[in-house]
Amino acid sequence: CAIGIGNVWRFPYVVGENGGGIFVLFYLLFLVAMGLPVLTMELAVGRGSRKSAVLAYKELEKPKSKWHIHGWFAILGCYVLMMYYTTVSGWMLSYFFKFLTGNNAQVGFGEMISNPAVNVIFLAVTVILGFGILCFNLQGGLERVTKYMMIILFVLMTRIAALLIGYLLYRYGRAYPGGIWNTLASVWEHSDSPSYLGIAERWYVTEGDPRFHIVFFPFYPCAIWLFNLIFNNSLISAMVVSAAASAVGAVFVYEAAALDMERDAALRAVKYMLVFPAAFFLTAPMSEALFIMLSAAAIYFTRKKQYLWACVFGALSGFTRSVGGLIIVFIAWEIAEDFITAYRMGTIKEERRALILNALCLMIVPLGLIGYLYINYAVTGNALTFMKYQKEHWSQGFGLFFETAATQADAAARAAQRGNTGELWGLWIPNLTASIAALIMMLTGAKKLRPAYTAYFLAYFAVACGATWLLSSPRYLTACIPLMLAAANASGERRTDIAMTAACTMMQAAYLYMYVNGYYVY
Repeated sequence: CAIGIGNVWRFPYVVGENGGGIFVLFYLLFLVAMGLPVLTMELAVGRGSRKSAVLAYKELEKPKSKWHIHGWFAILGCYVLMMYYTTVSGWMLSYFFKFLTGNNAQVGFGEMISNPAVNVIFLAVTVILGFGILCFNLQGGLERVTKYMMIILFVLMTRIAALLIGYLLYRYGRAYPGGIWNTLASVWEHSDSPSYLGIAERWYVTEGDPRFHIVFFPFYPCAIWLFNLIFNNSLISAMVVSAAASAVGAVFVYEAAALDMERDAALRAVKYMLVFPAAFFLTAPMSEALFIMLSAAAIYFTRKKQYLWACVFGALSGFTRSVGGLIIVFIAWEIAEDFITAYRMGTIKEERRALILNALCLMIVPLGLIGYLYINYAVTGNALTFMKYQKEHWSQGFGLFFETAATQADAAARAAQRGNTGELWGLWIPNLTASIAALIMMLTGAKKLRPAYTAYFLAYFAVACGATWLLSSPRYLTACIPLMLAAANASGERRTDIAMTAACTMMQAAYLYMYVNGYYVY
């Protein structure tokens, strides 16, 4: 841990003080020559003994040898290290707290270390958190937290990469447009983003073009508004919400997947969540990340038979996206399987009360949609105004997928005839490709999934991809959790996994280029 924080915190300064690139070269040489062997030995000792430092040496050493003495020095070193590491961690918590409260201008290092109260309070918080985690057993405490932190780190790294790549793709072929923060709005405020930001800033209105914002569900703008109390910038608040929801959503996706598949496959499901061609929308000020988090939480609690929590998250999902309430299909299927299992086992009388209460929980899920309909009524006087605007302004309605696919194919042909490459490659080709690829993916990977996932996917696909004028198939399907699990199942072989990951990554880069440069990407 000390080496890790030193690399992040002090390493850039040391490089600058010691010759720059040549110092990095020698650093890497010593890392390979000394760091990797020691790391390998330490892992071998831990794997071989599965005990603490002192007991590990006693377990592995030859009779009457004295290697266990080194274990006591290792313990002593950890105590000395914690004196330093808990203090630095406290400083980091202090900085983070000031950042959240808007006092980031008052972050002088000298002032902070000269304030005993700040040092002691945040050091104590670090120690208490550490003890709290270690109070659980190794797998339930440290291992679980470490696993979650690694998933969250991977999510944040990919989101930062999306920000940087998006900026570079936007800057390509242009005169210098400004730094990454100066161009944040130009790069990311496309598609539905301005609508969500407008709702967060002004709520729903009834005049001008913003009156059409009523077609967007309110939970994501409400989250933006809440974070805006801290950051006082709607765009930054929206992207923080998306990043935080992506991280928490990835943990729920992993936990839900791990209930039905091996750990490696569950991690692949998280990976495909982040590398699907339209996954950059999880970085944008859009509702996809929040929707994934809530849907994954509902699925996880359903699989854990905690139906009350599952339905609460299902209701919030329905308050976030038009397809959110469809999670009721997954929950209802699992409850129905519980009834069938109890009937077959002959325990339906004993379990009748619990089964009925679980079924009654399903009534919570539609509350999200009902809340949205009430907002429509309160703002416009008509609970179905959103459907009216969808039909009048976007020519949207319900239809069958194959009719929609035919319409898109015809639109793609006409765009090609007109030479409108932006519309062809930004809109129609991605929509057709995403819809067909999703069906193929489920066909190849659904065999190993629970029937509830397949039922949920079919309902989701029918509604999301059955619109008569479908514009956002890649974005909608990126947020479909059964597809992530199906991709993980379909990529069990290493070569297949590498090929699928490479293909998704390249398509995401191409799609991101079109998005940031104003193509017809919705």
